[in-house]
Amino acid sequence: MRFQHTIKHFIRCTYILFFLLIPVNETIADKSVSTLRVALNSDILSTNPGVRRDSNTDVVLNHIFESLVAYKDDISVGPLVAKNFSISDDRTIYTFQIRQGLKFHNGEPVTAADVKWSWDRYLRPETNWKCRRWFVQNEKEEDNQGVVIKSITVSGKYEIEFLLDSPNAIFLELLANFQCLPAVVHKSSVDSQGNWVKPIGTGPYKFKKWKRGEYIELEKFADYLPRNEPMDGLTGARIALTEKIKFQILTDAAATRAALLSGSIDIFPYVPMHMVEELESQENIRIQQTDTLGWSELLIQTLDPILRDVNIRKAIAHAINREEIIGFTTYGQASINSSGVPAAHPSHTVIHDKWYEFSPDKSRALLKKAGYRGQLIKIQTNRKHPGMYNNALVVQAMLQAVGINCQLELLDWASQLNNYYSGDFQLMTFSFSAIANPTLRYSKLIGLKDRRPNSQWDSRKADDLIRKVRMNDNPEQINQIYEDIHQLMIEEIPIIGLYNARISSGTTKNISGFSPWPLELVRLWGVSVD
Repeated sequence: MRFQHTIKHFIRCTYILFFLLIPVNETIADKSVSTLRVALNSDILSTNPGVRRDSNTDVVLNHIFESLVAYKDDISVGPLVAKNFSISDDRTIYTFQIRQGLKFHNGEPVTAADVKWSWDRYLRPETNWKCRRWFVQNEKEEDNQGVVIKSITVSGKYEIEFLLDSPNAIFLELLANFQCLPAVVHKSSVDSQGNWVKPIGTGPYKFKKWKRGEYIELEKFADYLPRNEPMDGLTGARIALTEKIKFQILTDAAATRAALLSGSIDIFPYVPMHMVEELESQENIRIQQTDTLGWSELLIQTLDPILRDVNIRKAIAHAINREEIIGFTTYGQASINSSGVPAAHPSHTVIHDKWYEFSPDKSRALLKKAGYRGQLIKIQTNRKHPGMYNNALVVQAMLQAVGINCQLELLDWASQLNNYYSGDFQLMTFSFSAIANPTLRYSKLIGLKDRRPNSQWDSRKADDLIRKVRMNDNPEQINQIYEDIHQLMIEEIPIIGLYNARISSGTTKNISGFSPWPLELVRLWGVSVD
């Protein structure tokens, strides 16, 4: 027995000594030999950047692909695939130097020609890129962005120029938009007919497997070349510290909570507010929160025979108590906001806090003035996003309380999203993903419904105002125009903004380097499993 004890002691000491002698860089390498398991509340829509997307699709693809520029932590724009960039004195020529040494996931080098190929593909109508309308000449008058790319020229192996038809203050912001994700894509991602085949990008992780409805698996790209700067928003050093990322599709929040508590997943990115307090009390769970630039709202189809009457829309606005909605849906973890300028944004002023007071009596008077006779109004919503569903429940009760014949129309998320894009609804509870620049938010809202059915605000006055913003680089003047836009929104009521929410993320305590941020996109580079 004494001999066995001596042998065990020797083995234990040798084991400890072995780990003490491992060099630092080998210890870091050992930490990366792991799988980071992250919950998604629904499957992704595609692997084709900016073509079929939602917030979960954005999360996955932003680890596979990279664009020329990206948002930093302070919501400014910095280079990513680009080494740097310069702007001509007349602000019509943007020149990007491409970082040398970058590789695609198939091992081929990244050049300016690849950037041009990617952009030429995005701008072809058959690609169906969501943001093509922002940049194309013959659609300039049909939509509201006003950024027109006249030409894209490869001026050197690692240099590319974008020529605009006129100066535009938000061009870099559009290039940094991670929802549309104008990524640098390798041409073998598509077949000879231009059909999408597989995602080949330049990001820190590469695509490995997608088992629909169950999981998406990414693996570390061994030849990834990170930037020299520290991690900064979506730019800086995007270093993969885990060998794999497994996005697990868990559509039920209670099941996701159980998986986090049992250690079956490592990260629960968007914890429902009613679960936060209980999870905070768990010894092995860490909860982190942050204010966001996302926006929850009630969409109104102003072409609907009933809702085209502005007095009906005003009646709905007076019937809604936003404080009660926030209390019910977010447990008070949100900021009331009816403006397209987020409550936490520097451009948000007291003007943006103006809105219709909660007054059931005024609501009933306006309904009478409009000659409302009890016609049915439906609110579309879904159960996938608890916030949207809970908002719909409360709004329905409030509208019924003032005499509006209101019913919920419960859809699956994919169907609701299709209806949003086609404009096929009366009322709809919805949430817009976080956008850094209010000009981009308003640009998404404002447009001609017959050209772009998901435009929420079909107004020539609003269109004229947002065009002025895009041509302006004076902060004071821009803020004044934002105030003018909100005053017009009060007058026309194309949409009813509810709140900017906080988000809560839960991780097991063996996770290091993870943090949520105001733009909401989950970032998993720089995250390790201890």
